[in-house]
Amino acid sequence: MKTLRLIATFYISIAYVSLLITLFCSIISYTNGIQTFAALFWFKIITLGLISYIINYYKRDEYFYYKNLGLRSRLLWISALSFDFLIFIILFIISIKIR
Repeated sequence: MKTLRLIATFYISIAYVSLLITLFCSIISYTNGIQTFAALFWFKIITLGLISYIINYYKRDEYFYYKNLGLRSRLLWISALSFDFLIFIILFIISIKIR
């Protein structure tokens, strides 16, 4: 339970920008249909890479906090990015289904 709470705390640092991009992609997929999936998929991957680079640069000192609590930065990033990409896929499917 402690690990999930720490991962959620870390995810909040990227959630605002990432969820805004996911919402933007959902709106585009709703208006243009499934043919935009490839472009939006790569757009999301590239923006996740940019977000992780920027956050990693500005919050590198915070990794000591998580490391002292027993979490490696790799686990934090894999969990946060996987959860965010799962949200992207779910919202994409929902926007295609209700279209």
